[in-house]
Amino acid sequence: MDFELTPDQRSFAETVERFLNENEDPEVFDVTRENMAQIVDTPARRAFMRKIADQGWLGITWPEEWGGQDGDGIYEYILNEALAGRGGPQIGKGVGIIGKTLLAVGSEKLKAEFLPKILRNEVEFAVGYSEPEAGSDAASMKLRATRDDSRGGWILNGQKTWTTSAHFAEWYWVGARTAEPKHHGITLFLVPLDHPQITVRGIWTMGDERTNDVFFDDVFVDDDYVVGEVNKGFQYISQALDLERFTMFSFAPISQRLDLLTDFVRTATVDDEPLSADPVVRQKMATLATEAEVARLLGLRVVAAAEKGGGAP
Repeated sequence: MDFELTPDQRSFAETVERFLNENEDPEVFDVTRENMAQIVDTPARRAFMRKIADQGWLGITWPEEWGGQDGDGIYEYILNEALAGRGGPQIGKGVGIIGKTLLAVGSEKLKAEFLPKILRNEVEFAVGYSEPEAGSDAASMKLRATRDDSRGGWILNGQKTWTTSAHFAEWYWVGARTAEPKHHGITLFLVPLDHPQITVRGIWTMGDERTNDVFFDDVFVDDDYVVGEVNKGFQYISQALDLERFTMFSFAPISQRLDLLTDFVRTATVDDEPLSADPVVRQKMATLATEAEVARLLGLRVVAAAEKGGGAP
């Protein structure tokens, strides 16, 4: 594959940079905090993301019938890298995990209700997979959804943990167990986070950022808010890992940190000797630079694979 941007792609990158220069705001951009879209919610940040929406840059890859541009994923990648490079909010889970999954398997009702709001940046989501006994192994989740035929829906009971943005999001994209087979008994639901029987309790990290425990106590969810088919939630979660890879994780912060380290090594001394003259340090820096370049190129390969309809290589 060609790792160089086309003239159109370079032009788009320049347009994005001009837009960011024109909208520079310390309340929006902070390179000391990673992925502000996931951890910070302020009026200034929401207003900025509405400006991004007004540019037509949310849902670039979505089909035109749902307000998108049927564009190539490389443009989402360019946009997200530029935002990450400024320490700004990124397009993230609304456009990626939620939006693209709804486009793939959501009902017409869910598409009509949520997709326009996502494109206008009028809704924030939290994602609930992790539990006290189900971290990286999402198939082990135990939050229980019990069928309630009399009301045409489900009763959810249990706990999620490490749910970043649950304290300010409006909707919870949550997986719950609806049957016993480990990988074939999970269903995805959309639940309003202002539900009176949902409790959100803050957890403060070592970096002084907030994440959350979320508790469900007989929370009723109507059938209309089941995402896709019952018991296929784990499959949808897995598919979404490919749908959102280049809208959730970015290379720019890695590159910036490597640049800072390189500048330090170039000028620092130890016992009046240049650190850059130490062969062990030089070897380590060469290794880090090589690994960073590999990471950048792998990111571009993921974008290229996604555009061809495949998963990550």
